[in-house]
Amino acid sequence: MKQTNNPTHPLHFSLSFSKQASTPAFLLLKLKETILQYLTMSMSMSIWQWLPKEIITEILSWLPVKSLIRFRCVSKAWCSLISTSRFIATHLNHSLSNSQHQTYIFACHNYTFHTLLLYPSYQEIEQKGDFFANPSDLIELHDPFNHKYSLYLVGSSNGLLCLANMTFNNESGLCVLWNPSIQKAISLPKPNLGSLQQTFGFGYEPVTDDYKLVRLMNLHDCKTVPPLFEIYTLRTGIWRFITAPDSRYTMKYWSSSVLVCGALHWSTHTQRHQGAFCNVIMSFNMKDETFGEVGMPKSLQELEGLDVTVALIDGLLALVPRTGFGIEASHAVWVMKEYGVVESWTKLYDVRIEGFQRVIGFPKSDEVLVHDANRFFSFGPSSRGYLEDLPLCGLEHIYLDAYVESLVLLNVADLVPGRQGNSSGGS
Repeated sequence: MKQTNNPTHPLHFSLSFSKQASTPAFLLLKLKETILQYLTMSMSMSIWQWLPKEIITEILSWLPVKSLIRFRCVSKAWCSLISTSRFIATHLNHSLSNSQHQTYIFACHNYTFHTLLLYPSYQEIEQKGDFFANPSDLIELHDPFNHKYSLYLVGSSNGLLCLANMTFNNESGLCVLWNPSIQKAISLPKPNLGSLQQTFGFGYEPVTDDYKLVRLMNLHDCKTVPPLFEIYTLRTGIWRFITAPDSRYTMKYWSSSVLVCGALHWSTHTQRHQGAFCNVIMSFNMKDETFGEVGMPKSLQELEGLDVTVALIDGLLALVPRTGFGIEASHAVWVMKEYGVVESWTKLYDVRIEGFQRVIGFPKSDEVLVHDANRFFSFGPSSRGYLEDLPLCGLEHIYLDAYVESLVLLNVADLVPGRQGNSSGGS
């Protein structure tokens, strides 16, 4: 192939590279810059004739989702490439490895409204001084139903949000998987049974490369009728019942869950032999689809009426137990240093702020976000105690988790009722 020194010719960068003892990372960066330069100058130019497919694939897999959605219009070949499962997985792995640009999904719900917000990266938050210091930076997300239903955010994984209906009406049992980065959503089929009370857990299982939604149902009086469990998997597209755990666990309606070490976890309590009360963590192995138990700190196991929330701190299983009520209420923060080892539970600190109602989450190990009637606090041993009022009140459910943009669902048909004709799905 003939080379040229014309700086406007697509082959010019090959000569530039040959004159430098460049590292692979440098070559990749320069290739990316050159491709983007020519794409900006002329979207109709075919880059395929100048670069091997492998290099184009590698460059594209590092680009933001917004750019990739636009670049699908460059050619049928690019559209097909970006929509493949292999490319989607490669792009996701690159996004997950870039922690500097991690964002946060923040959801607030009650029976009349819900708000979904995206926070900037934590790097930006640290530069500005506080998690809630700049409400104007928040990006509001509009769910695929435009707030038509009361949907709770029950979990998120790899940029995919799982929303479930919380009201007892004709839409009871409605669940949606939604990727706001690509504005793609699928409405799941209705579960096998309705329910007066239900709790969910959602996450990704890497061995089978599948997204799973677990549903716990209390059909009647939970003291006399044991709960039922069913699971939905994205690969099969159906709900099916799963074997319930040996012990009968009791948990709060709409209890939160966290995914740690390949298993979902909920805070529960149960009756041991001879009726002995015990607070425990119920687990569900996402690969084997079996239930298990993780012990709480021994000092918490026998405290009846204890309000405990499971959490995630730096990838470790954590607990936030609340003792007392009203102005006497106090929250502690515990973390399990070695998964499954009860003796490894370590109390990090107490959270004592007059009037606050609940702990929201942990952007980092020494910072906790809390909420009172209409305010949010950023609290921690090393924080400035900054407070920012936000126009949110009467909240029944608050969700905070790390979020990463992805292409997940791009190659799945858009299955939200009334939107099939507007699908932006892959080829």
